[in-house]
Amino acid sequence: MADLETDLGELSPVVCHASDVNQAVLNIVVNAAHAVSDVIEGTDGRGRISIRTHRDGDDAVISVGDTGGGIPEEVRGRIFDPFFTTKDVGRGTGQGLCIARAIVEKHGGRLSFETAEGKGTTFFIRLPIDGPRAAPSPAGVAA
Repeated sequence: MADLETDLGELSPVVCHASDVNQAVLNIVVNAAHAVSDVIEGTDGRGRISIRTHRDGDDAVISVGDTGGGIPEEVRGRIFDPFFTTKDVGRGTGQGLCIARAIVEKHGGRLSFETAEGKGTTFFIRLPIDGPRAAPSPAGVAA
């Protein structure tokens, strides 16, 4: 069991495909729930999942934090790889974070995380409020 905390700050509407961004957030929340479950399994304890939003300059930031076990240092560089999972067979496909990152990057954003073993992990989805920024045109070419 986990308690859900929210702190939803004022945000301007974000230019995005809302259903895609919802899928990215859902994938991260499901991972958070699994991480908390792994830590409290067999105890009377409760975990915590926190979802926060805020504006940072021209970006909207969504953070999803948990009180799970954190991501072991030896696998941190692989967590966004397709089919990589630390979950038991039948519990995860290794697609959630890969899909979430692809969605965020398609929107011109960035997906990052902070983690501490034994304390939990927080993922940060950073999206440009006005939609993906156009790539600069090569010199001498009109856009």
